[in-house]
Amino acid sequence: MYFIKQLKKPVVLMIGLSLTLSIIGCTAKQYRQVDQSGFLGDYSQLHEKTQNEALSVYVNPKADCKKYHKVMIDPVTLWATSEDSPLAALEEDDQKMLVNQGWATLYDGMKKSHFEIVDKPGPDVMRVKSAITEATKAKVVLATALAVAPYAWEAATIWGMGTGKWPFLGELAGEMEITDSQTGERLFMAVDKVVGTMGSNIDPMARWNDVRKGFDLWEERLSKRMTSCQATGSFEMPKDDRGFIQKSFEYMSP
Repeated sequence: MYFIKQLKKPVVLMIGLSLTLSIIGCTAKQYRQVDQSGFLGDYSQLHEKTQNEALSVYVNPKADCKKYHKVMIDPVTLWATSEDSPLAALEEDDQKMLVNQGWATLYDGMKKSHFEIVDKPGPDVMRVKSAITEATKAKVVLATALAVAPYAWEAATIWGMGTGKWPFLGELAGEMEITDSQTGERLFMAVDKVVGTMGSNIDPMARWNDVRKGFDLWEERLSKRMTSCQATGSFEMPKDDRGFIQKSFEYMSP
């Protein structure tokens, strides 16, 4: 205790930073809120998440997932939430990267859940429509500089705990709907936003890394949901098996 008291404030802060980086790891985390883009049309059925889930979801209580064995995946679109959205200003190569990565996320998540990917409607076929509504590169140099500036790090950490996002890191938001491919009945829909975490990206040339890790998180959750859905018949997300401490830390950490 005496030793800690003798440490200067910047040293204590840097120790805290090092510990936080070692705990957080290289991943993405969920943001606290997300704007609806209009892509899904009717949002009245959505409700706020209750566990390790998208920020807003709808699960059709009458839908039986067990009847579906195949899935159509429509091309992913870019659907800006406003006229001044950063999506509109992206270069064509970046736009292609985003929609390709988005489609691959859905494809891999469904394949891992043992669904057959098809291109035509059918009696046992679901249809997935989705859009990327926000995508922002990380400003890696600025984020790194902030992290190693002791007093700035302290202020940014407090701000990040309140907002759920560390300054200058990447962001990714999207909307998804699953319907019956023949009737169009809505089976499930979700609106979500994920962001980079402190220490998740230190390569100044890899400014899209936070976004890519966001796609990885979505793929993991989709696979978990759809695997459970085939076993239980419900599109509900399986029970969150994370401990209280882990859930609290992931929510509060920038």
